[in-house]
Amino acid sequence: SAQKVLPKKRYEAEGWDYLEEGTLKLSRSACVCVTCFNFRCSCDKHCHTSLSCCSHHCLVLQGANLTSKCPLWHKNYEDKFGFCPEAA
Repeated sequence: SAQKVLPKKRYEAEGWDYLEEGTLKLSRSACVCVTCFNFRCSCDKHCHTSLSCCSHHCLVLQGANLTSKCPLWHKNYEDKFGFCPEAA
């Protein structure tokens, strides 16, 4: 008999709060949340796109990922491995 495979939970940030004001700092460099190793883009159960930071366990406000970075910003391995799907 065939075994039913359940899909992975698509939305890891269910119930997370947004980052506190002042956590993110404006940045004019390429060191922003969208290029951080801990940044994730996912969908909730209503198919709304949500941005989250796995190191803070918080949601990131829409647009802040493009212009802000946090003290925990970590360069991803795009240079070493190639394509960065979060930034595409």
